[in-house]
Amino acid sequence: MPQAFTGTLNSNEVFSAIYNMIISQAFYADRLSGLDSGLVAKFKTDGTLYGDTKLFYASDILKTYAWGNYSEAANLLANDKPADPSCQKIVLDQFRQVRLTLDNYLSKRAWGDEYAFSNFRSVMMSYLSKTKKLYETLLINTYTGTVVSTAPKAVKSIDVTTAVGTATGEEKNRITAQAIAKGLADLLVDMGDATRDYNEYQYMDAFPTSDLLVVWNAEKVNEITKFDLPTIFHKEGLMDKFTEEKLPARYFGTVITSSNISTYSATTPAAGKPINSSTGAYTPGTNNANGTVRSLVEKDYTVSGTTYHCFPGDELQAGATIVASGNFEPGEVYIVDSSVICKVIHKDAIKFMSAFEVSTEFFNPRSLSSNYYLTWGYSHPDYLKSLPVIKVVQA
Repeated sequence: MPQAFTGTLNSNEVFSAIYNMIISQAFYADRLSGLDSGLVAKFKTDGTLYGDTKLFYASDILKTYAWGNYSEAANLLANDKPADPSCQKIVLDQFRQVRLTLDNYLSKRAWGDEYAFSNFRSVMMSYLSKTKKLYETLLINTYTGTVVSTAPKAVKSIDVTTAVGTATGEEKNRITAQAIAKGLADLLVDMGDATRDYNEYQYMDAFPTSDLLVVWNAEKVNEITKFDLPTIFHKEGLMDKFTEEKLPARYFGTVITSSNISTYSATTPAAGKPINSSTGAYTPGTNNANGTVRSLVEKDYTVSGTTYHCFPGDELQAGATIVASGNFEPGEVYIVDSSVICKVIHKDAIKFMSAFEVSTEFFNPRSLSSNYYLTWGYSHPDYLKSLPVIKVVQA
């Protein structure tokens, strides 16, 4: 079985006073090679070094009127100005930095040759950009999985329970897959019709399927694609929507805020209610299997004298507090919702603006070490109220 190296060499089998040497040292270099950052690329929009705000305008359509032929001449100078457009801003106001200190002298003594040392150093240097990529990917994944619009039809509920009835086993799985597939097909058809129900401004609009991105809860879409879908869903490109984008189930949930925290609290935590209302502390365990609480932010926090570091999407440690001035503020965490099937999002709805990205280096002649920094600016991800962001849930 794998053994941790503690710095002790093995005694030679023939000359017991001599110790066998280390053959080689290899440093694993493929960290995060499987990370899917596809949503970051889809939602990112470039900013500049000048200014900090992008404005996005939207307006409603016009009206039609009955035409009065010659009697209209008296109305020649009447004004028919359009309604004021809506304007939404996206602001570059977030800045982060990755830091690394290396040296070319004393740390070399830990390595057997130049190859091993160079391998270690190159891996450490690669972590500057990989850490930034990780942060952006997790930030977008958790935002996409938790963002909720207030449009009239921002939530689409698919009644799987009624469709399944008393079916069990494979039959139940097939019916579930077909019910979800039909529900999504109905939603896409409705969104393609002229309606005011899918944007917060309630402007009249119609959204072609080609303009919509379906981000699936991986557990749900795997259930669907594992079983046959009705023939109807194999035409008109609809099947492409069932394999478009997938996120692990842990990213889908509801943000816990000061206004809804009591909904997810209980003195004795029950399923879906993992916060202890008397202390605001998180208590993970089997009774919280349907309500894991995870972070929306990257930060250090201390529980019972131990400091932990979390990235967006990480589960909170037992005893972490979710109260004002606690380990986490309301709004910094979310509770996983296993009922979410997918999110249907307009391809231009979510904006994630990037600004500068600068790599810098500082050599300290006193310690013979070098500090490396990767610094960048960005906007917190946000969605445009004029475009649909629909949560599809299983009922």
